[in-house]
Amino acid sequence: MKNNILLILLIAFCFKLSAQNSEVDSLLNVAAKANDSTKIEAYLDLAVAYRALEPDVALKYANNALKIAERNENYSGKASALHILGAIYTVLGDYEKATSNLLESLRNYELLGDSKGVANSSNSLGILYFNQEDYASAKSYYIKALSLIDSSEYAMSTAVYKLNIGEVYQATGENKEALELEKEAYKIFDQLGDVNGMAYALGIQGKIYHQQGNQDKAISLTKQALDYLIEDQDYLGAVEYLNFLVKLYLKTDDLLAAEENALTALEIARQINSLKWKIKSFENISKIFYQKGLYKTAYQYKDSAYIFENQLMDEEKQKQIANLRIIYESEQKEQENEILRIDKELKQKQISQQRILNVAIGSVLVVIIVFAIITFRAKNQKQKANNQLKIQNEEIRQQREEIETQAERLKNINTDVIRKNQLIEEKNKNITDSINYAKRIQTALLPFPQRIRKELEDFFIYYNPKDIVSGDFYWYSESGDKVVVAVADCTGHGIPGAFMSFIGHDMLNHIVNFKGVTKPAEILKQLKLSVIHILRQEQSDNRDGMDISLCIWDKKQNKVQFSGANHSLIYIQNKQLRQIKGNKTTMGLDEGKNIKDFDTHEINLVGDTSFYLFSDGYVDQFGGEQDKKFMIKNFRELLSTIHMKKMETQGIIIRETIEDWMGDREQVDDMLVWGFRIFN
Repeated sequence: MKNNILLILLIAFCFKLSAQNSEVDSLLNVAAKANDSTKIEAYLDLAVAYRALEPDVALKYANNALKIAERNENYSGKASALHILGAIYTVLGDYEKATSNLLESLRNYELLGDSKGVANSSNSLGILYFNQEDYASAKSYYIKALSLIDSSEYAMSTAVYKLNIGEVYQATGENKEALELEKEAYKIFDQLGDVNGMAYALGIQGKIYHQQGNQDKAISLTKQALDYLIEDQDYLGAVEYLNFLVKLYLKTDDLLAAEENALTALEIARQINSLKWKIKSFENISKIFYQKGLYKTAYQYKDSAYIFENQLMDEEKQKQIANLRIIYESEQKEQENEILRIDKELKQKQISQQRILNVAIGSVLVVIIVFAIITFRAKNQKQKANNQLKIQNEEIRQQREEIETQAERLKNINTDVIRKNQLIEEKNKNITDSINYAKRIQTALLPFPQRIRKELEDFFIYYNPKDIVSGDFYWYSESGDKVVVAVADCTGHGIPGAFMSFIGHDMLNHIVNFKGVTKPAEILKQLKLSVIHILRQEQSDNRDGMDISLCIWDKKQNKVQFSGANHSLIYIQNKQLRQIKGNKTTMGLDEGKNIKDFDTHEINLVGDTSFYLFSDGYVDQFGGEQDKKFMIKNFRELLSTIHMKKMETQGIIIRETIEDWMGDREQVDDMLVWGFRIFN
């Protein structure tokens, strides 16, 4: 019976996909032939159609609609385009741009006096803030949306907004208010015959009763919600509430019912190919068998969850990188198109003005020739020539005025050139703002000093990117008696290096924090394999990667372990400086150096010991009187001189030293030095 239901779902989906393709073709035909007003509607419908599956295409159509609306001063179309752009940027994960477009859409609807539009934009902002767990802002916008509509005219919207507000109350534990709103929403959905709305109103009520400890009521409501979801063929919602039902049965120790529903959830997740719900279903089945005492079977299902979780991480990482590229390339393409348009207009104006100028010059030459002929005949026709001369003088005056007019027009061309340069500067600023936003994301990923200081009392970090964003990054974690620190130098700098730094940061989190690996050589081995796998280097020409140095301080055994790839560790103990070099390979596919096992070096902590991890940007910086590299020899001598000072003071000296060395020369690479002292 279950397989038959799933087969019906897949057949319905195929018909829906075929109809959607046909609708897209129809909208493209309309957009090609229609007037501007209809084009705006067609492009917005296309943007909505492509929003989830191909956001880059959706972005193009929404921007087309926005340009046409602005050109025609169609403020209603502009508000709709901004609203849809906000939804697309939400899909792309750029919440800053999503918020900006939705707020501008809201302002335009308010200026138009379109209360329904204001309500829709407010609801979308509420959803955006809810997804970011900013429940106070989400509730504020949901309530605003509800207050703006006539419940008798817009019953469906009223039900949706009440459901959304109730979900916020449920998320914040305000169960009484949440239950009241969800019951009101259910009643409206029931009157309208909206099965899907009824399902989610019941489902949220089930969650509320679960929070209140009434598991029997929660189970009953969740079962009703599931019946409605299956009737509506919403199998994504069905698999979500099947897993919630498993949670409820585990709470009541009904393992038989829990297992039955968990296996059904897994079957549906496989049919609709949802990695997220496969993982959740495997985890629930693992819990069931663990409670049954079947530990081997429980471990097998838990292992399956891990496998799919790694696959999901790969897909999400590829999607994040693709989304960043879509946003960056879209803005770059928009700038290029604007510059090409201005260039075309200027060239057309220049050609037109040149033609007029040529005619004017030719006219003047003709006048001069005529004047010469008249002068030559003046001996015999003086009176006639004098009259003719007056006429020609007047013509010359008029031609001079025309030339002055052309000169004024050429001046206007110069003004257009200045405007073009201003526009280029503005577009460059927009791109710079986008990169600055990427910098904020990158900075947020770096460990906070307050967290590091809990374990490493005396440290400094000198971090100086060459561009706005950096290919160098530092990473920190603590687990039980072990503290892990790392410094990495990714391929390239700027945006390409930043992409790699995001991957490196997430992979270290996964390997150390999620999988619990705390041996430096094993961490680097798994990191290398992960980079090769994520970038598909064995099937492509991609050879991006990163060099890294990694230390683990074992507080219990009072020692530090080090492993590195194309990076060194410098440490100073008992006033003796030593340098340990890592393996000569990189994190990524490295032909001829396919190192599978990394060396581990152990340092026993005898007395206070200072450690220094660094990327090659510092020692490779050009400067000095002879414009040479700083070199590792000078770096070691500098550390030997200053290592007895406080780490914070050492960081200041390291920064001032390299700045003096550089002078007014350009920085050649990202720079990163991390020094810390472990007290015995």
